[in-house]
Amino acid sequence: MELSVLLDDLPTLVDKLAWKCELRRITDRIENCPTPHVLGVHGNWGSGKTSFMRQLQHHLGGRFDEDGSVFKGAHFKPSKVSKNVVTVWFDAWRYQNELTPVVALLQEIRRQLSAMPMVQAKFSKLGEIALRYTLDSLSDVGKAIGIEAIPSTEKIQKIGDQWEANHHAQLLNTDSIRKHLHDTILSLLPRGGQSRIVVFIDDLDRCNPKAAFRLLEGLKIYLNLPNCVFVLGMNENVLTDAIREEISAPGSASAGELDLRASHYLEKICTDIYRLPLPQNASALFSAMLSASVPQNYVDSFNLCVGDAVCLPPNPRRLKALANQWTRFSGCVAFPEGVADQSIWAARVTVAAYIHQFHRDLWERWHFNPDFWVEFLAWCNGERSISPEGLPIAPIWASALKLTTRSFEADSAMPPSWAQQYPNPGDIDVLWIDELIRRYRDFLRPVDFKPLLAGKQLAR
Repeated sequence: MELSVLLDDLPTLVDKLAWKCELRRITDRIENCPTPHVLGVHGNWGSGKTSFMRQLQHHLGGRFDEDGSVFKGAHFKPSKVSKNVVTVWFDAWRYQNELTPVVALLQEIRRQLSAMPMVQAKFSKLGEIALRYTLDSLSDVGKAIGIEAIPSTEKIQKIGDQWEANHHAQLLNTDSIRKHLHDTILSLLPRGGQSRIVVFIDDLDRCNPKAAFRLLEGLKIYLNLPNCVFVLGMNENVLTDAIREEISAPGSASAGELDLRASHYLEKICTDIYRLPLPQNASALFSAMLSASVPQNYVDSFNLCVGDAVCLPPNPRRLKALANQWTRFSGCVAFPEGVADQSIWAARVTVAAYIHQFHRDLWERWHFNPDFWVEFLAWCNGERSISPEGLPIAPIWASALKLTTRSFEADSAMPPSWAQQYPNPGDIDVLWIDELIRRYRDFLRPVDFKPLLAGKQLAR
């Protein structure tokens, strides 16, 4: 069996999650909405926020740098050329240790604008010196040294650095800062007030709480400007938790009150939130991922095995990680010839790969004692959920997990109360594989997993 390279977790401009209509709709909104405007793109970690935002930037005519961006080469040229929109990308978590993250954002805006052909073209008649003066906001420096005695480019850079150090370290009048920023942005935009700048801020939810809060404060105070649109990539739940740690509240405030305060704070900054849809068919998406790594007959066996079962997490990043493990485990057991046996083979590989990838504690117990599988299988079938007194319980190793099922076989014990509810598909405590385990229960014995637990690759 020949294996391809492992699937990576890099964002992509290739739409593999059927976002085309939504991308077109939100692109139109960004191009035509009143400014200032803040759009939030919410998604759980691994849901594809960065890819969605990069594709959105691409639709808006954005270019991608050669200095660290994964998007390189002619394939990633802008999808269109627009003089009305310029885009900037900012990875918030890279600057989370900055005392004032909004200053780092301004520096990144300046750096990216300086490299844009449309900005350079606007200043072509005035020359590089004029562009650099505008980018670095050196109007005061220009007055100090005299317009007639223009210094060298090297000296301008030194003066600019000193000017920034002095001014960014001072608490200047908020209104004058806002006016200064707005005037500078207008002078840089290709068509001035008829253009707009769209700033994508990614990974805000990966920042430490203090940094995330400071950046949001900076956006609210300084950058709430005409001709500016900000697109925030965020896990709304994580960001709300971060805000809750930083906002002031009475000491008597309950946890619920703090949550409400944090939510209201976020709503004040970002009233327009788009929530990424989850993949409707995680198994089909996973099958497509496997196609890049294993022979087609392996993929066919997985599809036959799963059928219409909902047994995988609807999260692209988690599915990629699972596909990598599935590829590895599929090389530990021989592929059978019979179709029925192939389906069972795929069930064993899928179960082992799933538990290994997502449930380290269960895997370690199982790897150390293969008979642990007997108890785990019983729990998945609702046979370890009721105490002798008739109370719903769960084994200590399963206390943090939830089954997806809402009903068991008639002769099985009643499931615990939380299994009667639809699980939140975004939660990480859902044991998605339980339905597949119940379906193949008779073919999933401890002895069947020995080669998978050993993890030794078969000779090819």
